[in-house]
Parts: sequence; C-alpha cells; structure tokens
Amino acid sequence: MIGVIGGNGVAATNKLCLLVEETLTQKGAFRDAHHPEMLIWQATQAPSRSMYLEGRGPSWIEDYVEIGKKLKACGCSELCMCCNTAHYAIDELEEKIGIKFINLLDLVAVRCHKLRVKKVGMMCSDGLRKVGLYEKRFAIYAPEIKFVYPEETMQKMVTRGICNAKNNIRFTDSHQEEFHPYNCFNKVCEHLHEEKCVDCIVAGCTDICNVYYPPKDAPYKYVDSLQVLASYITNSVKI
Repeated sequence: MIGVIGGNGVAATNKLCLLVEETLTQKGAFRDAHHPEMLIWQATQAPSRSMYLEGRGPSWIEDYVEIGKKLKACGCSELCMCCNTAHYAIDELEEKIGIKFINLLDLVAVRCHKLRVKKVGMMCSDGLRKVGLYEKRFAIYAPEIKFVYPEETMQKMVTRGICNAKNNIRFTDSHQEEFHPYNCFNKVCEHLHEEKCVDCIVAGCTDICNVYYPPKDAPYKYVDSLQVLASYITNSVKI
C-alpha cells in the first residue's frame, strides 16, 4: 500500500488521485480492485516547506516524520510526497520513519533524460530553487542536460501562480484575470522558451498541474512532476 503525504497543496493531492484513477481506467480497469490501495494524509497543518528553506519559517520535517510513522503503522510499505520542495529532507525522513520514499525529483530527472532534451527550464518554489536540489538530482540522473531558472521577475510570477493556484482566483475566467495562475505560468513558459532558449520545461511544483498545461503545439517538451508521480504509481499496477 502506498502512503501519500499530501496537503501540499490540497488540490494537487486530489489531482493525483484523479490522475491515477483516470489513467488506470483508460488502461482497462473496470473494477475497484484494479486500482492500488492508497492512504492519503492531507498534511495541511505542517509548516511551509518553501518558507523554511527561505529562512522565513519553522521546519516541517518533524510533522512529516510523525505522519509517516502513522502511515507506516497503518500498513503502508512505500511513501511519497506531492510536494517537490519537501524532498529536501527525503533522506532524513526515510531514516527516521524507516520506510522507502518514492523520490519524485529523481523520476523527473530520469524522464527528462529519456526525452533527450538539451536544456531544461525549471518552474518551482523559491525555497527549492534556493537550495538547488533539482540541479543535484539532474547531475546524477541527467548530467548532460543544461539547467536554468526564470529571471527574477518571472520567478516572482511562478510564486504568484503557485499561490493563486491555491485560492479562488483559479475559478475565474483566465481571459479576464491578469494573474490567473494559468496566465502566470504561461508567461513564464514563454519567457523560458523565447529568452532562455530551453527545449523542455519542468513544472517542479505539483500545484501547477491543477491549473496549467501548455498548448498541444507548444514548441518545447513539458514535464509535469505530478503527472510523473501518477505515472510511477500506475505503472506499478497490473490489471
């Protein structure tokens, strides 16, 4: 049984469950028993992962340790986290909880390596960007890929998009709301492709999947971290 430490964000966690169900149903699942057993913990009261890494708030790690131990006690044999930024502490969490974690960042790096892209543009939280964790995982699993971030003004747009993906702005008309999360991420993607000349963009925050996906004719590859996690889970299921 897979345990999911979610609530980071809530909508992203719900979207993960939807992606898993829809993918397996499209593959031919027609009984409840064709779907994996999953235990979801919406860890909404844990402190912000990004704010901690930015030096602006308390740690979330002990909260996740406590939740992970409870998931393990309930019979989970493997854990995952919807939050990319929380992977900063994945080794510590594995050691303190005593259970294997699915490393989402490694899965993303492997996906990009398989796509044979040359230059990746990263959309992620300020905290994750500050500690450079994604670069370290790419250096192991996709060392041939050049790695870039948006310019400062566009990074602020990423942050605004993530925040607005969590509030009711996402339910408004994107054609009328300048800072609708879709518009925020779309501007960043255009910036990364046109000014940074990337041939692949990574949505390194799972909140992005809930509000944005590029046009089908986008001139770059697009790797969504939540989609990658859902694929890992569904690929382990035999129907």
